[in-house]
Amino acid sequence: MAACKSGTLVAAALAAAMFGNNVRAADDNPWEVRLRAIYLDPAQKSDAFEPLGIPSNAIHINDRWLPDLDIEYHFTPHWSSELVLTYPQSQTVTVEQSALGGPTDIGTFKHLPPVLTAKYNFRPEGTFRPYVGAGINLTFISDVSLQVPTVGPLTLNKTSVGPAVQAGFDWKLDEHWFLNADVKWVQLHATVKYNDAPVSQLRIDPLLWGVGIGYRFGGPKAAVVVPAAAAVPYTAPAPAAAPPVAAPPPPAPAPAPEQILEGVTFATNSAQLTPASGPILDKVAAQIQSCNCSSVTIRGYTDSTGNPDYNQKLSERRAAAVQEYLVAHGVPSRMLSSSGLGENNPIDSNATASGRAANRRVTVQFTSVGRP
Repeated sequence: MAACKSGTLVAAALAAAMFGNNVRAADDNPWEVRLRAIYLDPAQKSDAFEPLGIPSNAIHINDRWLPDLDIEYHFTPHWSSELVLTYPQSQTVTVEQSALGGPTDIGTFKHLPPVLTAKYNFRPEGTFRPYVGAGINLTFISDVSLQVPTVGPLTLNKTSVGPAVQAGFDWKLDEHWFLNADVKWVQLHATVKYNDAPVSQLRIDPLLWGVGIGYRFGGPKAAVVVPAAAAVPYTAPAPAAAPPVAAPPPPAPAPAPEQILEGVTFATNSAQLTPASGPILDKVAAQIQSCNCSSVTIRGYTDSTGNPDYNQKLSERRAAAVQEYLVAHGVPSRMLSSSGLGENNPIDSNATASGRAANRRVTVQFTSVGRP
């Protein structure tokens, strides 16, 4: 009986060192936002404007810095969609060479260029996370104030629709925060009109160089402290009046209930332990070394997303990774064994994100030393 109680006490103490149930890593939350500074670098291409003797590529748009807000939704670890927003930006138009002489400012206009892209993320679980994307740019042109001396006012079309491509990377700083660098090319054309007749075409087509900071929502819930069970001293039975005819066999080793290692998590689609798992597993190692146990079984589980064979192998690798960590931190290898059960034995619904997060777990089960 004392041996069984010892195993129960170890399990209770271990639960006190763990976090609450349904822990979710930040990478499990699909929403991410970024705030960036963008350098707009126009292509400076335009058609000739013969009435004023303006040659090709002589109408220029100023380059400038501007802010943007980026909202990204992750459909899967690799695929996501990004919407880039800003407020209307003012641009100055200059004629570099014409019959009027040298560079001449002819006015300003504003544009609002939201960009929507689909992105492929190459290493969604890594510290360095490169990506590429492609999509569409819809630019709204407003507040046009262009005036050419001796000619009169000019106008521009109100919208421009064209493709957009991008490449960049996120650098993971901690559980939520990322450093981001990104470059986009967007097609942005503006038709120049005089008396409502097209006279030239501005092919602004800028490169947008961006750097900023990103925040991924989600993360572990607050720790829940579970009081450890009080120790129950072992009391030996009183000696019998006469010795027994035959000594009874010792009880078989008794396994304690399976315990979830709350807070032990891995990089997405990987058996790489997250940095937050280390302190928790250090406490597990200390508990195992001080307990009266004959063996400890480590089991890995996954949710039902993806291929069952892949999930089975992933659960085996994750359980083995925990076993390797414990051995490296002083637990005798003879006490440990590991196995993976893949999608089997879910403890919550796989139809919800929180349920899938609960099903992705690693457990330990203590087998106590039997006593006569």
